Amino acid sequence: LRTLLDALLAGKHQWGTDIQVTLIPTFDSLVMHEWYQETHDRQQELGITVLGSNSTVAMQDETFPACKVEF
Repeated sequence: LRTLLDALLAGKHQWGTDIQVTLIPTFDSLVMHEWYQETHDRQQELGITVLGSNSTVAMQDETFPACKVEF
């Protein structure tokens, strides 16, 4: 997971800071918390927003973790 999150920072650096990116965690993990704290300043520089908690969608009597990728 850490490798993937670091790759997001590297990739976003190549795109430029004028493109806003929102990361929505779908599960809680120590790796995610550490990455968030260690790279928070860099995230802000690059225009990356990490939502503070995971999200759940309720639809048609079902609930499931939310995951959204938007370009």
